[in-house]
Amino acid sequence: MAYGMGVVRGMLLTLQHVFRPAITVNYPEYQREVPVRARTNLLWFEERCTGCSTCAQACPDGCILVETAPRRDGTLEITRYEIDFRICMYCGLCTEACPYQAIQAGGRYNDAVYVFENMYRDRDALTAEAQAYLAGSGGVYPNGQSQEMNPLRTSIPTARSRVPVAGAGGPFGPQRLPGKLDRSSG
Repeated sequence: MAYGMGVVRGMLLTLQHVFRPAITVNYPEYQREVPVRARTNLLWFEERCTGCSTCAQACPDGCILVETAPRRDGTLEITRYEIDFRICMYCGLCTEACPYQAIQAGGRYNDAVYVFENMYRDRDALTAEAQAYLAGSGGVYPNGQSQEMNPLRTSIPTARSRVPVAGAGGPFGPQRLPGKLDRSSG
């Protein structure tokens, strides 16, 4: 190989890119679409959450706090839901653990704050941000699905679910299943 061929190949590669259109986006005026699998800000959709706290259990940093109280029908009422983004490492383990897709990654890019304590968000702030996202995206969730494609149903009956079970005539779960005596007679 002749001396200087690496420099020539590098210059040819540079010349190829000179004639391509620019991919720069003028940020404040134009914002790029957030990819479906991007690990950006977390969004919590209260209407999908059952209070099972699997997201909090899966979080290695312990930045998710879920506090529930039992209802009379056996389901759980979510009294507190908070995410501390000051210590969140955006790993996505909480989104993978949630069986109802109540917490999803794919929020906004511009999550910078001037006051560090503003990165601690409670239930009201998380709900407002999620509703603003749904309003801006036309009802499409960050994972690319709409409410019609991803209904509030699950194939797993749970005692804590406020969500009806798919394929059943009505909601059922361990608290609504017939007992041993009822099963033997039916």
